[in-house]
Amino acid sequence: MNVVEKLNVLLLQPDFSHYRAAYYQHQFTLALERKHRVFRYGRRLPYYDIRHTIKEVLELCPFDPDVICFAAGWEVEIDESKTFEPHSTINVSNVDIPSVMILNKEYSNLDLKLQFIEDNDLNLVFTVHQDHHGWARQTGVEFVHFPFAVDEKLFKDYGERKRYSLGFSGNLHVRWADIRTKIKDHIFFQWPIKRPRYWHTRVFWSEGFRIPGLRLPIGEAYVRLMNRSKIWLSTPSALDIVGTRFYEIMATKTLLFCNRSPVYSGLFEEDAHCVMFDSDLSDFDERLFYYLQHDDERQAIVETGYKHVLENHTWDRRIDQFAENIRRIL
Repeated sequence: MNVVEKLNVLLLQPDFSHYRAAYYQHQFTLALERKHRVFRYGRRLPYYDIRHTIKEVLELCPFDPDVICFAAGWEVEIDESKTFEPHSTINVSNVDIPSVMILNKEYSNLDLKLQFIEDNDLNLVFTVHQDHHGWARQTGVEFVHFPFAVDEKLFKDYGERKRYSLGFSGNLHVRWADIRTKIKDHIFFQWPIKRPRYWHTRVFWSEGFRIPGLRLPIGEAYVRLMNRSKIWLSTPSALDIVGTRFYEIMATKTLLFCNRSPVYSGLFEEDAHCVMFDSDLSDFDERLFYYLQHDDERQAIVETGYKHVLENHTWDRRIDQFAENIRRIL
Protein backbone atom coordinates (compact mmCIF):
# COMPACT_ATOMS: atom_id res chain seq x y z
CA MET A 1 0.00 0.00 0.00
CA ASN A 2 1.29 3.42 -0.93
CA VAL A 3 1.91 5.67 2.08
CA VAL A 4 -0.29 8.44 0.66
CA GLU A 5 -3.32 6.20 0.13
CA LYS A 6 -6.31 6.76 2.34
CA LEU A 7 -7.37 4.04 4.72
CA ASN A 8 -10.97 2.83 4.91
CA VAL A 9 -11.75 2.84 8.63
CA LEU A 10 -14.81 1.46 10.41
CA LEU A 11 -14.74 3.56 13.59
CA LEU A 12 -16.70 2.17 16.52
CA GLN A 13 -17.28 5.20 18.73
CA PRO A 14 -20.21 7.25 20.10
CA ASP A 15 -20.92 10.68 18.68
CA PHE A 16 -18.80 13.10 20.72
CA SER A 17 -19.59 16.24 18.71
CA HIS A 18 -21.61 17.74 21.59
CA TYR A 19 -19.51 16.33 24.44
CA ARG A 20 -17.96 19.04 26.63
CA ALA A 21 -16.24 17.11 29.45
CA ALA A 22 -13.20 16.54 27.22
CA TYR A 23 -12.12 17.26 23.65
CA TYR A 24 -9.74 14.49 22.67
CA GLN A 25 -12.29 11.86 21.55
CA HIS A 26 -13.90 14.14 18.98
CA GLN A 27 -10.62 15.79 17.92
CA PHE A 28 -9.14 12.40 17.08
CA THR A 29 -12.20 11.56 14.97
CA LEU A 30 -12.16 14.87 13.08
CA ALA A 31 -8.46 14.51 12.31
CA LEU A 32 -8.97 10.94 11.13
CA GLU A 33 -11.80 12.05 8.83
CA ARG A 34 -9.61 14.78 7.33
CA LYS A 35 -7.05 12.25 6.12
CA HIS A 36 -8.93 8.97 5.66
CA ARG A 37 -12.29 7.54 4.71
CA VAL A 38 -14.26 6.89 7.90
CA PHE A 39 -17.60 5.30 8.72
CA ARG A 40 -18.61 6.06 12.30
CA TYR A 41 -20.88 3.72 14.20
CA GLY A 42 -21.93 4.06 17.82
CA ARG A 43 -24.26 5.52 20.41
CA ARG A 44 -25.99 8.83 19.62
CA LEU A 45 -25.63 8.20 15.87
CA PRO A 46 -28.93 7.78 13.94
CA TYR A 47 -28.32 4.25 12.61
CA TYR A 48 -27.04 2.78 15.88
CA ASP A 49 -28.92 -0.20 17.30
CA ILE A 50 -27.75 -1.98 20.43
CA ARG A 51 -28.96 -5.26 18.89
CA HIS A 52 -26.67 -5.03 15.86
CA THR A 53 -23.98 -7.64 15.34
CA ILE A 54 -20.66 -6.85 13.69
CA LYS A 55 -21.99 -8.47 10.50
CA GLU A 56 -24.91 -6.02 10.45
CA VAL A 57 -22.58 -3.08 11.10
CA LEU A 58 -20.37 -4.15 8.20
CA GLU A 59 -23.48 -4.26 5.98
CA LEU A 60 -24.22 -0.65 6.97
CA CYS A 61 -20.67 0.44 6.14
CA PRO A 62 -20.55 2.00 2.64
CA PHE A 63 -17.11 0.56 1.88
CA ASP A 64 -15.00 -2.49 2.63
CA PRO A 65 -12.95 -1.40 5.66
CA ASP A 66 -9.20 -1.90 5.81
CA VAL A 67 -9.41 -1.82 9.59
CA ILE A 68 -11.97 -1.86 12.39
CA CYS A 69 -11.10 0.52 15.22
CA PHE A 70 -12.67 0.48 18.69
CA ALA A 71 -12.08 4.14 19.54
CA ALA A 72 -12.11 5.94 22.90
CA GLY A 73 -15.60 5.93 24.37
CA TRP A 74 -16.90 2.73 22.75
CA GLU A 75 -17.09 1.11 26.16
CA VAL A 76 -19.90 2.02 28.55
CA GLU A 77 -18.58 2.49 32.08
CA ILE A 78 -21.63 2.67 34.30
CA ASP A 79 -19.55 2.54 37.46
CA GLU A 80 -15.85 3.35 37.25
CA SER A 81 -14.95 0.77 39.87
CA LYS A 82 -17.21 -2.16 39.01
CA THR A 83 -18.94 -2.24 35.64
CA PHE A 84 -17.60 -2.24 32.11
CA GLU A 85 -20.15 -2.96 29.38
CA PRO A 86 -19.07 -2.68 25.76
CA HIS A 87 -21.65 -3.42 23.08
CA SER A 88 -22.17 -7.09 23.97
CA THR A 89 -23.38 -8.27 20.54
CA ILE A 90 -20.36 -6.94 18.65
CA ASN A 91 -17.29 -9.16 18.63
CA VAL A 92 -14.67 -9.09 15.88
CA SER A 93 -12.71 -12.23 16.78
CA ASN A 94 -14.11 -14.12 13.78
CA VAL A 95 -13.97 -11.21 11.32
CA ASP A 96 -11.30 -11.37 8.63
CA ILE A 97 -10.44 -7.67 8.96
CA PRO A 98 -7.58 -6.29 11.11
CA SER A 99 -9.00 -4.80 14.29
CA VAL A 100 -7.45 -2.35 16.72
CA MET A 101 -8.41 -0.46 19.85
CA ILE A 102 -7.58 2.93 21.33
CA LEU A 103 -7.45 2.12 25.03
CA ASN A 104 -9.24 4.78 27.06
CA LYS A 105 -9.05 5.63 30.79
CA GLU A 106 -6.40 3.05 31.58
CA TYR A 107 -6.90 3.74 35.27
CA SER A 108 -10.47 2.43 35.26
CA ASN A 109 -11.58 -1.21 34.88
CA LEU A 110 -8.29 -2.15 33.24
CA ASP A 111 -8.66 -5.90 33.82
CA LEU A 112 -12.02 -5.89 32.05
CA LYS A 113 -10.61 -3.90 29.16
CA LEU A 114 -7.68 -6.27 28.78
CA GLN A 115 -10.12 -9.17 28.78
CA PHE A 116 -12.10 -7.40 26.05
CA ILE A 117 -8.90 -7.12 24.00
CA GLU A 118 -8.28 -10.85 24.36
CA ASP A 119 -11.90 -11.83 23.67
CA ASN A 120 -11.94 -9.85 20.43
CA ASP A 121 -8.53 -11.16 19.33
CA LEU A 122 -7.39 -7.64 18.42
CA ASN A 123 -4.28 -7.07 16.31
CA LEU A 124 -3.05 -3.86 17.90
CA VAL A 125 -3.83 -1.57 20.84
CA PHE A 126 -2.96 2.12 21.09
CA THR A 127 -2.43 3.58 24.58
CA VAL A 128 -1.33 6.91 26.02
CA HIS A 129 0.41 5.02 28.81
CA GLN A 130 4.17 4.55 28.47
CA ASP A 131 4.48 1.39 30.57
CA HIS A 132 2.33 -0.97 28.51
CA HIS A 133 4.69 -3.92 28.06
CA GLY A 134 3.07 -5.95 30.85
CA TRP A 135 -0.32 -5.54 29.21
CA ALA A 136 1.11 -6.82 25.94
CA ARG A 137 2.48 -9.91 27.66
CA GLN A 138 -0.80 -10.51 29.47
CA THR A 139 -2.97 -10.29 26.35
CA GLY A 140 -0.55 -11.49 23.70
CA VAL A 141 -1.43 -8.37 21.68
CA GLU A 142 0.99 -5.65 20.56
CA PHE A 143 0.59 -2.28 22.31
CA VAL A 144 1.80 1.03 20.84
CA HIS A 145 2.47 4.23 22.76
CA PHE A 146 0.02 6.77 21.35
CA PRO A 147 0.24 10.07 23.30
CA PHE A 148 -2.48 12.66 23.47
CA ALA A 149 -2.27 15.70 21.20
CA VAL A 150 -3.86 19.08 20.55
CA ASP A 151 -6.16 20.73 18.03
CA GLU A 152 -4.02 23.72 17.11
CA LYS A 153 -6.96 25.41 15.36
CA LEU A 154 -8.78 25.75 18.70
CA PHE A 155 -5.85 25.91 21.11
CA LYS A 156 -3.85 28.89 19.88
CA ASP A 157 -2.73 32.35 20.93
CA TYR A 158 -5.75 34.68 20.87
CA GLY A 159 -3.65 37.67 21.92
CA GLU A 160 -5.37 38.04 25.29
CA ARG A 161 -3.88 40.40 27.88
CA LYS A 162 -2.08 38.51 30.64
CA ARG A 163 -4.30 38.99 33.70
CA TYR A 164 -3.03 36.05 35.75
CA SER A 165 0.43 34.98 36.80
CA LEU A 166 -0.44 31.30 37.30
CA GLY A 167 -3.37 29.18 36.23
CA PHE A 168 -4.63 25.68 36.93
CA SER A 169 -7.68 23.69 35.89
CA GLY A 170 -8.54 20.05 36.39
CA ASN A 171 -9.39 17.28 38.80
CA LEU A 172 -7.07 16.91 41.81
CA HIS A 173 -6.97 13.11 41.22
CA VAL A 174 -6.60 12.49 44.95
CA ARG A 175 -7.44 8.84 44.38
CA TRP A 176 -4.19 8.28 42.49
CA ALA A 177 -1.71 11.01 43.49
CA ASP A 178 -1.29 13.88 45.94
CA ILE A 179 0.86 16.29 43.89
CA ARG A 180 -2.02 18.59 42.91
CA THR A 181 -3.36 18.72 46.45
CA LYS A 182 0.13 19.50 47.72
CA ILE A 183 0.42 22.39 45.27
CA LYS A 184 -3.02 23.70 46.20
CA ASP A 185 -2.11 23.60 49.90
CA HIS A 186 1.23 25.25 49.09
CA ILE A 187 -0.52 28.23 47.47
CA PHE A 188 -3.68 28.49 49.59
CA PHE A 189 -4.47 28.30 53.29
CA GLN A 190 -7.92 27.28 52.16
CA TRP A 191 -9.18 28.22 48.71
CA PRO A 192 -9.49 31.09 47.85
CA ILE A 193 -7.39 32.49 50.73
CA LYS A 194 -3.77 32.55 49.57
CA ARG A 195 -0.69 32.19 51.72
CA PRO A 196 1.31 35.41 52.29
CA ARG A 197 3.99 34.71 49.67
CA TYR A 198 1.21 34.58 47.01
CA TRP A 199 -0.72 37.67 48.11
CA HIS A 200 0.63 39.69 45.18
CA THR A 201 0.41 36.84 42.65
CA ARG A 202 -2.81 36.57 40.66
CA VAL A 203 -3.75 32.88 40.57
CA PHE A 204 -6.62 31.31 38.64
CA TRP A 205 -7.56 27.97 40.23
CA SER A 206 -10.41 25.76 39.05
CA GLU A 207 -11.31 22.17 39.78
CA GLY A 208 -14.06 22.15 37.19
CA PHE A 209 -17.45 21.80 38.88
CA ARG A 210 -15.93 20.92 42.23
CA ILE A 211 -15.56 24.47 43.55
CA PRO A 212 -18.97 26.15 43.98
CA GLY A 213 -19.40 29.36 42.03
CA LEU A 214 -16.40 28.82 39.75
CA ARG A 215 -17.55 27.08 36.60
CA LEU A 216 -14.83 26.56 34.02
CA PRO A 217 -15.71 27.87 30.55
CA ILE A 218 -15.60 25.55 27.54
CA GLY A 219 -14.36 25.75 23.97
CA GLU A 220 -12.75 28.97 22.79
CA ALA A 221 -13.67 30.75 26.04
CA TYR A 222 -11.56 28.22 27.95
CA VAL A 223 -8.61 28.66 25.60
CA ARG A 224 -8.84 32.43 25.93
CA LEU A 225 -8.79 32.00 29.70
CA MET A 226 -5.58 30.00 29.41
CA ASN A 227 -4.20 32.76 27.16
CA ARG A 228 -4.73 35.26 29.97
CA SER A 229 -2.19 33.56 32.23
CA LYS A 230 1.58 33.89 31.92
CA ILE A 231 2.12 30.40 33.32
CA TRP A 232 -0.19 27.40 33.51
CA LEU A 233 0.30 24.43 35.81
CA SER A 234 -0.07 20.82 34.72
CA THR A 235 0.93 17.50 36.27
CA PRO A 236 0.43 13.88 35.13
CA SER A 237 -3.02 12.56 35.89
CA ALA A 238 -4.06 9.11 37.12
CA LEU A 239 -1.47 6.38 36.45
CA ASP A 240 1.02 9.12 35.50
CA ILE A 241 -0.76 9.73 32.20
CA VAL A 242 0.46 12.80 30.32
CA GLY A 243 -2.88 14.42 29.51
CA THR A 244 -3.96 16.82 26.79
CA ARG A 245 -3.42 19.87 29.02
CA PHE A 246 0.37 19.78 28.53
CA TYR A 247 0.05 20.22 24.77
CA GLU A 248 -2.83 22.69 25.02
CA ILE A 249 -0.77 25.00 27.23
CA MET A 250 2.17 25.07 24.83
CA ALA A 251 -0.13 25.54 21.83
CA THR A 252 -1.67 28.67 23.40
CA LYS A 253 1.76 30.24 23.89
CA THR A 254 1.48 30.01 27.65
CA LEU A 255 4.42 28.72 29.69
CA LEU A 256 3.96 25.08 30.72
CA PHE A 257 4.88 24.59 34.41
CA CYS A 258 5.03 20.93 35.48
CA ASN A 259 6.67 18.63 37.99
CA ARG A 260 9.72 16.64 36.92
CA SER A 261 8.85 13.11 35.84
CA PRO A 262 10.37 10.39 33.63
CA VAL A 263 7.01 10.00 31.86
CA TYR A 264 7.76 13.05 29.70
CA SER A 265 10.66 11.28 28.01
CA GLY A 266 10.41 11.65 24.25
CA LEU A 267 7.54 14.15 24.52
CA PHE A 268 9.10 17.45 25.64
CA GLU A 269 12.19 18.70 27.46
CA GLU A 270 12.82 20.81 30.55
CA ASP A 271 13.98 24.41 29.97
CA ALA A 272 13.53 23.93 26.23
CA HIS A 273 9.77 23.49 25.93
CA CYS A 274 8.63 24.01 29.52
CA VAL A 275 9.76 24.77 33.09
CA MET A 276 9.81 21.98 35.68
CA PHE A 277 9.95 21.79 39.47
CA ASP A 278 10.66 18.99 41.95
CA SER A 279 7.64 16.99 43.07
CA ASP A 280 8.44 17.78 46.72
CA LEU A 281 7.91 21.47 45.77
CA SER A 282 11.33 22.41 47.19
CA ASP A 283 12.03 24.65 44.18
CA PHE A 284 8.43 25.44 43.20
CA ASP A 285 8.49 29.08 44.34
CA GLU A 286 11.99 29.70 43.05
CA ARG A 287 11.19 28.43 39.56
CA LEU A 288 7.78 30.06 39.38
CA PHE A 289 8.78 33.53 40.54
CA TYR A 290 11.97 33.53 38.46
CA TYR A 291 10.06 33.10 35.21
CA LEU A 292 7.36 35.55 36.28
CA GLN A 293 10.10 38.16 36.75
CA HIS A 294 12.13 37.34 33.61
CA ASP A 295 9.75 37.90 30.71
CA ASP A 296 12.33 37.45 27.95
CA GLU A 297 13.47 34.05 29.23
CA ARG A 298 9.90 32.93 29.77
CA GLN A 299 8.88 34.00 26.30
CA ALA A 300 11.85 32.21 24.69
CA ILE A 301 10.69 28.91 26.21
CA VAL A 302 7.10 29.66 25.23
CA GLU A 303 8.08 30.13 21.58
CA THR A 304 10.20 26.97 21.50
CA GLY A 305 7.42 24.94 23.15
CA TYR A 306 4.88 26.32 20.69
CA LYS A 307 6.95 25.29 17.66
CA HIS A 308 7.63 21.89 19.21
CA VAL A 309 3.93 21.19 19.68
CA LEU A 310 3.01 22.20 16.13
CA GLU A 311 5.71 19.93 14.72
CA ASN A 312 5.15 16.89 16.94
CA HIS A 313 1.93 16.90 18.93
CA THR A 314 -1.05 17.88 16.78
CA TRP A 315 -3.89 15.47 16.08
CA ASP A 316 -2.96 15.48 12.38
CA ARG A 317 0.48 14.22 13.37
CA ARG A 318 -1.08 11.54 15.58
CA ILE A 319 -3.26 10.36 12.71
CA ASP A 320 -0.13 9.92 10.59
CA GLN A 321 1.33 7.77 13.38
CA PHE A 322 -1.94 5.85 13.66
CA ALA A 323 -1.97 5.15 9.91
CA GLU A 324 1.70 4.10 9.89
CA ASN A 325 0.97 1.47 12.51
CA ILE A 326 -2.20 0.27 10.78
CA ARG A 327 -0.31 -0.24 7.52
CA ARG A 328 2.15 -2.49 9.35
CA ILE A 329 -0.59 -5.00 10.14
CA LEU A 330 -2.47 -4.91 6.82
